[in-house]
Amino acid sequence: MNALVLAAAVFACAARSAAAGAPAAALASAKALYDSGRYADAAAAFGALASASPDDAELQYDLGDALYKSGRLGPAIASFERAFELDPRDSDARDNLAFALRKAGEDFVPPGTPPLLFRLFTELSERELAGLHWLAAWAALLLTAAALALPRRREALRPWAASAAVVWAMFGLWWLGLRAALPPGRGVVIASQAELRHGPGESFDVAFTVPEGRRVRVLGASGSWLDVGLLKEGARGWIPASAVERL
Repeated sequence: MNALVLAAAVFACAARSAAAGAPAAALASAKALYDSGRYADAAAAFGALASASPDDAELQYDLGDALYKSGRLGPAIASFERAFELDPRDSDARDNLAFALRKAGEDFVPPGTPPLLFRLFTELSERELAGLHWLAAWAALLLTAAALALPRRREALRPWAASAAVVWAMFGLWWLGLRAALPPGRGVVIASQAELRHGPGESFDVAFTVPEGRRVRVLGASGSWLDVGLLKEGARGWIPASAVERL
């Protein structure tokens, strides 16, 4: 696992170094606002920085922290989710996301899954797994092509090509598994109470009242309404687009 984490660092480097690109004065000002207890102002300042550098995991984390302290649970979870996706090995981002989700009535670790297994499973980000998957794919294809083109080296190259194919399949399955556990198209409910309805409009009956901070998967849209599925309950329905912050 250490070797995999080391390899993945190549793909995470840009996100981790993005903090250096944030204007130093603006970053210092945002942190000063946070340290003085002006959490709403700090959230606005960190939000502006995070909008300019959306791949900066540290800024997303700081924004989530300021949002949580200012009482905005839903937006805080959305920011912690982004920080976790960008740098899943950051224990602070992972722990704060888990804590905030519990406040929203949802578990970070899927029920029935051993926490250690889930941690290992989510140790690499989706983009890191995608990169490693395609690197292994190219290695397997090039080694296979070399074995076909060089008959005298075929026996020597065959085990290397087979090993690369196994690694390709492993990272591919891992990538697909992560997308199943943390599906694309997710969003977070940011309204204090959001009504899940049977259709896209207030004329449809309410099926479920969704508390702030719950994660949803966006499945479609109609006008100003989103067709969503709740990740925890598995329920599906329509919710105002303004009530959801998409990740």
